[in-house]
Amino acid sequence: MSEPVLQPAPKKGMSTGAKIAIGCLIGVLLVIGACVAIVGVGGMWVKNKVTGMAEKYENDPDAFAYDAALTAFKLNPDVEIVAQDESAKSITVRDKKTGKETTFNLDDIKDGRLSIESEGETVNFGVSAGESGEGGTLTVESDKGTMTFGGGDVSSVPDWIPSYPGARTESFSNVEMGGERSGTFTLHTADSLEEVLAFFEEKLKEAGFEVQKSTMNIQGAESANVTGTAGGRTVTVNMTSQAGETQGLVAYSEKP
Repeated sequence: MSEPVLQPAPKKGMSTGAKIAIGCLIGVLLVIGACVAIVGVGGMWVKNKVTGMAEKYENDPDAFAYDAALTAFKLNPDVEIVAQDESAKSITVRDKKTGKETTFNLDDIKDGRLSIESEGETVNFGVSAGESGEGGTLTVESDKGTMTFGGGDVSSVPDWIPSYPGARTESFSNVEMGGERSGTFTLHTADSLEEVLAFFEEKLKEAGFEVQKSTMNIQGAESANVTGTAGGRTVTVNMTSQAGETQGLVAYSEKP
């Protein structure tokens, strides 16, 4: 079974280098790791890895911002890390083109005074950690648009996306570029997969969406997908039954 496409990349927007950095940062920032359960590849290993990260951020909330910044610099081919001090939460980098060295401390990182030059474009990063290391967010801004990634808070999700009653959410992404908007978020509920599938199918049809759905059962592993389209709006819900609950990944996009 092929893995579901979680979120289409924008056709126009940030530079390739920035997109690569952002994509890899998601792995650091979405500390819950629920998306892994949806695609079902390497789930246990990643779950253990993610659990360790969550414990680390709970014990040291500032480590969230530091790790995100460190990952961003490591993924930028135009700079090299000269020195890093995890205890002091400081990072010194050298611009490979100019030789200039700059040291970023925790306040710089948390206040958003961290930027990366990639393919002639300046991309600014702002990182914040939630209480006890939970609900942290990464905001990436350039003149092309804004991207936000994090855990827990889905207040930025458009109101035309059906909200499943009683479900908990653990991670999200939101992208706004050139008048277009897209994003993802995860949900977990004790309700059955059939109930979740029926809910989204009904609500999307009520809202005027054209709906398509599919279900699978491979060696006892149940999964389902429902997609709704209406004008420039699209929403896709991939869901699976695992560990006694239904886990879902909701992806949406909206074009003017």
